[in-house]
Amino acid sequence: MRADFWLLRDNPFEQAAFARRMEVNLFGAPAWIARPEDVILHKLYWNRLTSSDRHLEDAAGVYAVQEDQLDESYLRQWAVRLSVPQELEEILSGTRRPKST
Repeated sequence: MRADFWLLRDNPFEQAAFARRMEVNLFGAPAWIARPEDVILHKLYWNRLTSSDRHLEDAAGVYAVQEDQLDESYLRQWAVRLSVPQELEEILSGTRRPKST
């Protein structure tokens, strides 16, 4: 059996995010990473489970770096399904900003 079969839960969002992952070259070795939209959505979802400004600031940071390359329709669709549309709108509108240090 494939290893990813054992790691992937029976959750529509996680399955969609897994299917969208991308292979990149890190330090000369192939690696699979999540797409930025899925990182943002995971952070927003985790914030619903364990409220933390850190999750929201992280999501806003990913948005700030990747803004021009994001699929906003995908973000909005899953934000509704994950019950985080308000949090996403705060990020898209610039109301929620990444932490500046």
